[in-house]
Amino acid sequence: MEPLVSIGTLSYNSAAFISETIQSVLSQKYQNWEYIICDDCSTDNTTEIIKSYNDPRIKLFINEKNLGYYGNQKQIYKYFKGDFIKILDHDDVLYADCIGRQVDALLNNANAGIVTCYADFINAAGKKIYTNRIPFKTDYVSRKQLLDYMFRTGRNTFIDGSRTLLRKGAGSRHFPLSADETLCIIHKPLCAYRLSPTSMQMKISCIKEFQEAYKSLYMNKDLHISRLQYINVCIVNFINYFARSFIKILLNI
Repeated sequence: MEPLVSIGTLSYNSAAFISETIQSVLSQKYQNWEYIICDDCSTDNTTEIIKSYNDPRIKLFINEKNLGYYGNQKQIYKYFKGDFIKILDHDDVLYADCIGRQVDALLNNANAGIVTCYADFINAAGKKIYTNRIPFKTDYVSRKQLLDYMFRTGRNTFIDGSRTLLRKGAGSRHFPLSADETLCIIHKPLCAYRLSPTSMQMKISCIKEFQEAYKSLYMNKDLHISRLQYINVCIVNFINYFARSFIKILLNI
């Protein structure tokens, strides 16, 4: 019996792209999945679009009040029943072999807690801009290697969002990889991230949450993050804040 995969999307005023995202899930070669969409009180016709799909594996939950991105993310984990979990952003796209390849990677590697992959970046019209690769050449990376890189560069997108598949329970940990688990890397694009004013606005609005996340990792003594590493990532995030604020002005968002 193939393991059940829980795919989750956090939607909020997602009408422009949600159909393409849903269609990419329906087109998966791997078919034993449930698709949970948790809507954060959209004011457009997002929920009407979702309800138009007549597939019992697609389950829509609408929050009683707006929880914000991270509040909605905590909410959606309550609905997952699968052995593996993927958070798919509302404007991103999975390629047809994404789930199958990633499930195989976790089934064949008992020590792998997360599997990630390259991702194509596309514009609002769906045209490929470039391929975003993982900054490691090996197929497996330890938790220490991963944390060292994150606190040196302030980057963690390759273990977040649409490109990753997690084992059940990983999302409830303070850090998704346990000390004895590794990150498995598929050196091939299996999904597409959409770059648009809407997605950029989301990234800018979440930068304070990113800063809090790094602080909480530093405070967790089990992860052995040094003070120097924390100071470095604070400087990097400070630079990122001004860079993204400049982009916000340019895009008028």
